Amino acid sequence: MRLAASRQSLAVAALVMVTLAGCATPYSQGLVAARQGRYVDASVLYEEALARDPDRLDAILELGIVRYKLGALDGAIELLERARPRAPAEPTVRLFLALAYLRKSDLASADEHLTTFVALKPDRRVSALAERTLALIRSEPLSEQTRAFAAASLENAAELAQEVDASRAFESDRWYFWGPYPYPPAPYPGCWYGWRGGWLRCY
Repeated sequence: MRLAASRQSLAVAALVMVTLAGCATPYSQGLVAARQGRYVDASVLYEEALARDPDRLDAILELGIVRYKLGALDGAIELLERARPRAPAEPTVRLFLALAYLRKSDLASADEHLTTFVALKPDRRVSALAERTLALIRSEPLSEQTRAFAAASLENAAELAQEVDASRAFESDRWYFWGPYPYPPAPYPGCWYGWRGGWLRCY
């Protein structure tokens, strides 16, 4: 998923910045805290970022996700609904709105957002699970335990896909950066340098 990969890449970049620079903004510190599972700390940091810039879309989205993870479903929905008009094609907004409404047993809203999420063509495995969840929503009344299980399964699948995408992006940036030019050597003449296997090599 597009945002999935970008969010994970932002978290990795924030962690590197904090480590190397010794300082960071509340938002980047919030990304690191959320990645480490410290959702209460992340919530405080995102709120601080929003106190500085109330219209910051990425902070609104991340705070909405963190509140969902903390079980504050109404707060999560309020924030994600604020983000939705400004990012109508953002899969993560639709996914977490669907999960929050599913957990609250608002199946009509969950169906609406999950249908839109699938239409945005996320990771194929996540999309397949979302379609099975839609079939479950439409087939029968769901107990609280079933709704919680379905939401957790979909959330875990989406996070796994994010981790895979972020890992691939990180490895690509690590091993296939060609400097100082943004393209590989062939078929251009001369000697071009690139990092490969931990060595600066001439091609």
